[in-house]
Amino acid sequence: MKAIIFDAFGTLFKVTSGGSARTIMQHITENGIVVDEKAFLDEWKFFYKKHTADSSAFKTEREIFIARIQMFYDRFGVSRNAENDADFLLSGAFQREAYHETKAVLERLMAEYQVFIGSNTDNDVLESVMKKNGIRVHKVYTSENLKCYKPSPLFFEKILAQNDLRPQEVLFVGDSITDDILGPKALNIKTVWVDRDNKGGDFGQDYRVKDLEGILEVL
Repeated sequence: MKAIIFDAFGTLFKVTSGGSARTIMQHITENGIVVDEKAFLDEWKFFYKKHTADSSAFKTEREIFIARIQMFYDRFGVSRNAENDADFLLSGAFQREAYHETKAVLERLMAEYQVFIGSNTDNDVLESVMKKNGIRVHKVYTSENLKCYKPSPLFFEKILAQNDLRPQEVLFVGDSITDDILGPKALNIKTVWVDRDNKGGDFGQDYRVKDLEGILEVL
């Protein structure tokens, strides 16, 4: 094992789920418009998946976010500035906190391995969160600088190629079954599922840990 690649949000840094979608839905319903919440949330997720899967027409997460909000505003005839609303909601991402064990575990691993971050996010968001929390690694890879998104094999192939690494020399650590387990496993990269909610299950991961400290035991 030569390198360990960590997902960022949900793995190294805390996140909240669904808050942005519900805020946009509230902007719509406060105009007296009735919205089916489940259908709205399902389409919100589908829009993101559809656009991140198209590597031929890459868009940053911010661009996708703005386009998604504008689509709903146009559909329901809501007169709001989608770009301003997107930037206001995205500003919360810059304030995300690291999990309590993140810094110590990364520093320990960096003494023995190449340690990278591989995240579906924009450069400025991740750079700001890392700086805020005093987190450092050897290299940082985002969907923005790789011009593709997990779980596309291309995301992982580019990291391997840029570091002259073979799949069997790498361990990928993350919290998302689709992005961080199924994605790298398609290239035969070993994986660690960080299951902080203790959901359990076998999704093809090589190891399951409850937090980052469990990785030290795995290694």
